[in-house]
Amino acid sequence: MKRAVGPEVWHRAQTGHLETWVGYAEKRVAEAPERIAAWRALLETVEARAPTKPGERVLDIGCGLDTVLEFLPEVSRYTLDPLASQLVPMGLTPGIRHTAGVFESLPFPDQTFDRVFLLNVLDHVRAAAEGLAEIARVSQPGAVLVVSVDTFAGRRYVAKRLHKWWGRMRGARTKHPWVFSVPALQRMLESTGFEPALPERIPLAKPRRTLFVSRRRG
Repeated sequence: MKRAVGPEVWHRAQTGHLETWVGYAEKRVAEAPERIAAWRALLETVEARAPTKPGERVLDIGCGLDTVLEFLPEVSRYTLDPLASQLVPMGLTPGIRHTAGVFESLPFPDQTFDRVFLLNVLDHVRAAAEGLAEIARVSQPGAVLVVSVDTFAGRRYVAKRLHKWWGRMRGARTKHPWVFSVPALQRMLESTGFEPALPERIPLAKPRRTLFVSRRRG
């Protein structure tokens, strides 16, 4: 699998992301009942596997305009997003420590966090394995990593990868430069410092959205 996409591809993707969040803000999508229900359904699935403890230091990477941390009030809450400076004025959740940055170079000390969320983000980034290794660096041994991402299998997986490659060659502004299968993502998690993780489906999410709840190896 390709290790990183070029900076021009990533910057085109960020332009697309910002346009998406501007639209979300105008339509107040974060306040929609179905959006809130989806967050709660995801957290219920995660809590069944790895319950949150009060006082945990929790990081949500690539939160966009709303964050799962709104539903975890008893923890120390941090977000990181490349567009944080533009998102905060649009209504990004107050009362949370928001930081602008990229997950390939996290601006946090080693072993800072007890739990990290990476929700619908990994297929948007510049270098997926590099960023996962950074998450391992800033996580405590045994810390929980929650990843959700669209996955594809068989011919669909091959076709999607070819489509993305051809789009990059033509200079298309794709917001999803990466394509994952379940085995490929499992291998990437294990190679970057995390325990094996089984795929799960997320209630109220589209069928191809896959959840992995893993832990940093000690």
